[in-house]
Amino acid sequence: MTLQEQLKEYMLQSGAKQAAICRGMGITTGALCSWLGGKYAGNSKNIEIAVENFLKREAEKRTEYKLERKFIVTKVVRRVFEAARIAHLNGEIAVVYGEAGYGKTAACKEYHRENPDSILIEADLGHTARVLFLELHKTIGLSCEGSVHDLFSEVVDKLRGSDRLIIVDEAEHLPYRALELLRRVYDKAGIGILLVGMPRLLANLRGKRGEYAQLYSRVGIAIKLSAIDDIDAALFAAQIPGGEKVAEHLCLAAEGNTRRLVKLIAVSARIAKVNGCDLSANTVAQAAEMLVK
Repeated sequence: MTLQEQLKEYMLQSGAKQAAICRGMGITTGALCSWLGGKYAGNSKNIEIAVENFLKREAEKRTEYKLERKFIVTKVVRRVFEAARIAHLNGEIAVVYGEAGYGKTAACKEYHRENPDSILIEADLGHTARVLFLELHKTIGLSCEGSVHDLFSEVVDKLRGSDRLIIVDEAEHLPYRALELLRRVYDKAGIGILLVGMPRLLANLRGKRGEYAQLYSRVGIAIKLSAIDDIDAALFAAQIPGGEKVAEHLCLAAEGNTRRLVKLIAVSARIAKVNGCDLSANTVAQAAEMLVK
């Protein structure tokens, strides 16, 4: 089978589009089309090398161990859900904070999936007050036009008495003006707000000298998340054959970080597969050495 035939078969079986494949190979769609049709006038060797590497990479991906993306209800998830439910049912402002990699984002997304009437905003460094309210505007079906004041007023009018919940993940990125306007939405619309983020989120809500007392005083509950424990680690480890035997080692190497734990499981399984051996304390140790702390 020629290289062209191999790529065509891959495209047929995978359903991948030429544009996506070209991005993966770093060549233009025009060049690939010409090469596939045997009409390419340039240096075919470069395209052949790119196609060979691409097909090899895709074949290796198919044999790579992938951790099943099953949602695990850890204690972090339970705490986030508790805070979300209190804020949602009672119309409170709740804050949940913890270190990176604890699983906060996954918990927020799962709560939103189970409660589609909630409004999930994933903040980043570019979320000014205007950006935040443009996103809120769009999410609740408004026109996304006008000044910040106009956007704010229309959001309040739309949400007043709705008993909905606004969830802001990575809320530590929000500037004070955005947080203060969210506080005014809470005051005027009477809905719950859940702010989730890193530990500095709490400091942001207080202000360096306590100058944001009006904002901080509205916080009904604040929950500090703790690291993953042996019980939660065992739940993740049970997703792979033999994982139960090394759950303790995985938990120790993960150092309480859920994201690191998931990576450890995948890399440990890969090492075991490549070496034709079972999961063991040794494969976990090897995996731990490969991951950035």
